[in-house]
Amino acid sequence: MEIVNRLRRWSEIRDVRPAPEAPDAAGGRDGERLLERLVGEALPFKDVHVLAGRRIPSARQGRRREIDLIVCTPRAIHLIEVKNWSGRLDLAGNSWRQTRRGGDVVDHGDLLATNLQKRDAVVDYLRDRGEDLDARFASEHVVPKVVFMNPSLEVAPSIASRPEVVTRRALDAFLASARPEQGFVSRLVARLVPNPYAQGRDLRQHLLLARLSAFFGPSWGRDGRIPRDRYARIVALLSATETWDRLHVYGGRVVSGDVVGLKVGPKTYRRADLAGLTAGRPIRLGWTRRPLWGLLKALTGLGPLGRIDLGPSRLPLSPSDTVTFHAVGAESAAPVKLVEIDRIVLG
Repeated sequence: MEIVNRLRRWSEIRDVRPAPEAPDAAGGRDGERLLERLVGEALPFKDVHVLAGRRIPSARQGRRREIDLIVCTPRAIHLIEVKNWSGRLDLAGNSWRQTRRGGDVVDHGDLLATNLQKRDAVVDYLRDRGEDLDARFASEHVVPKVVFMNPSLEVAPSIASRPEVVTRRALDAFLASARPEQGFVSRLVARLVPNPYAQGRDLRQHLLLARLSAFFGPSWGRDGRIPRDRYARIVALLSATETWDRLHVYGGRVVSGDVVGLKVGPKTYRRADLAGLTAGRPIRLGWTRRPLWGLLKALTGLGPLGRIDLGPSRLPLSPSDTVTFHAVGAESAAPVKLVEIDRIVLG
């Protein structure tokens, strides 16, 4: 009877088909990897804090807003939306319309309006936690931007000319005067976040501030800074925000959302339990998907057909084990079979 059960479990594993990442989503992942490099290389800059993939809760909007990159400097809090689109981008009424190279048309809505909602969410979040920010502070010191990273994207002048938009062509032109031996990310960070507390600025620094003022908006060129105590509190509050949990599906697709719990055999782990066990490390799952090796295991009982690493423990898995997950955009949490998952990353 046990061999029949093992063969049935092996058959369930074999029935799972790989789910590849959609091309647009894969391009987005490339942007996220760039952000990770950006975070790593920005750390040496004094009083600059770079936060990637943050979820900002807003009680007034009744939802959480995700911001790709928050760059905090003593002059401004920059909310950067990174897009890796290709093809052509035009304005159709209030909607930003992308025509992909294959001819497909996608309406993305008004990205600038969405970014202003994200700025409002950040201001709401800070106000709800004791920071009395007025409308002038929000408009001068909380600066939303859209950065298009793909050099093959053709952006219509009606969009590219907007001060809230940075195209890859404009970004490359802006960075062209940097030292050629510097990498792209190093040059980007050096231009985005010059040392705001540098003493005795020379002519080159004054010229750089003038260029930054023209390129990224007036807040870069002002001598007025966020008061030091307020800036420290804002950075602390934004640093306390969360990122999404992620399910890495067999085949490459990645799903973002919230892990609610994990069921392995008779035991259920809450998310807090998982965070304590993993200490920030990904939860790795292993499934015997190769047909001959899986059949041999099923016939002989030579080792489990699935396993999961939870901290120091490695536990056997069954195709019936699940993770309860609330995906972004879904109305509620739902169970997902672990046999479809290769890795779980907690935010």
